[in-house]
Amino acid sequence: MAAAGGDHPTNPGGVEQPQGCGHRTVRMGEPADLDCLLALREARAWRDDAPAGAPGGFLLGSDRAQYREHVAHGRVMVSLAADGGIDAFSVVLDDDAFRASELWEQRGHADVPAELVARFELARLAYFDQLVARPGRAWGSARLAFHHMVDAMRRHDALLATTVVEPVANGAALPFLREVGFEVVGHVSETYPRIGRLCSAVHLLTRDVFERRMARPDARRFGALVGAGEGDAHDLSKGRRARRPGTPMA
Repeated sequence: MAAAGGDHPTNPGGVEQPQGCGHRTVRMGEPADLDCLLALREARAWRDDAPAGAPGGFLLGSDRAQYREHVAHGRVMVSLAADGGIDAFSVVLDDDAFRASELWEQRGHADVPAELVARFELARLAYFDQLVARPGRAWGSARLAFHHMVDAMRRHDALLATTVVEPVANGAALPFLREVGFEVVGHVSETYPRIGRLCSAVHLLTRDVFERRMARPDARRFGALVGAGEGDAHDLSKGRRARRPGTPMA
């Protein structure tokens, strides 16, 4: 999960939510959004001179053609500010798109338990690919990430994400991932042009774990903080598809 923004998209310290965040709208990405998506992506792209541990995170990959395809297939969500501008966007690959990705091709070489990879083969998986926000818009990105995650969970058995740990750690998404119940289940190495080899942690959230996590009182507080309506973001029963025959994800 390439994540980038002004701050961490959670509120573990109990700081009050900035005024106006509750009025932001989350919607699916549209073709007219492409220029804005690319501008946000460029502002948060990998920088060779970025100091290790610099706040805000960074993005890798996706060009205009890839974003156009993501939008056309309903993989992009955006968060709108009160003025109608895009504050943040997220990209989640559905099961078919994820299984066609280079990352899925690397599963046999990843440092992930073989029995877990075998369960992946039988489950419907989504992959949280990107989350990026304008500086100072962390609340918009948290609300967006939560809604996109719930939307994906309605049609999948589990959600995967990756975060770069070497050569530079990208920790922008970690507070959010921990808050909603993701667990690190291994590591995977990838090679990017100009950047070279990267090692990323693999995070897993199953639907069963997420449902239990969201039933806790502290999770309901988090859902309220990010603008998730009661019976809306927490209700995963709408639009469920049957999981693949075989071992369930749990």
